[in-house]
Amino acid sequence: MNRNVGIATGIGISIILGVIIFQVNETTWKQVSVEEYYEKDGKVSGVVYPDNPQILGPLQINKDKYLLGENVFVIIKDLRPQDRGSIQFFTPGGILFDEMGFNGEYNDYAKKYFKPQLLKSKNLCEKEQLVGTWTVMFRGYEEAKLYFEVTSDILPNQESHFVECEVAYEIDITKPTTP
Repeated sequence: MNRNVGIATGIGISIILGVIIFQVNETTWKQVSVEEYYEKDGKVSGVVYPDNPQILGPLQINKDKYLLGENVFVIIKDLRPQDRGSIQFFTPGGILFDEMGFNGEYNDYAKKYFKPQLLKSKNLCEKEQLVGTWTVMFRGYEEAKLYFEVTSDILPNQESHFVECEVAYEIDITKPTTP
């Protein structure tokens, strides 16, 4: 009788483990290439890289790797009233791309997002200038830095933003489309 209970318990545990492994495998996020996205007419689970928060003190960036055309989400949290300053975002070539100010006296957090893109005002007119390892640091405090990578793949349906170097618009009002 004890032997039968042991066998039944072993089989039960094996079935439960099999179901758990199957569920984890089926629900795990899978990234596909941009080429595969177009081959399957956009019928894929995801093209972008998964979230992998990069943290430096109160600063957090949602990923370590981005496609061109993807938004970079930035959060500064748990600020104290005496915390004030700015965070700088540098391209792989060392050009100051963006800056985000914060003041803990008014808010204990700050949020922002930006999209690495071609900008005539910053003389960033080639997509290759955006590809590589970006540097993030608190202004005046160069000892601590955070890094993220922008790949050469372009987020599907964003290709037109990386053809010409123009004034940047989220919606291009210089070339309106008719419905």
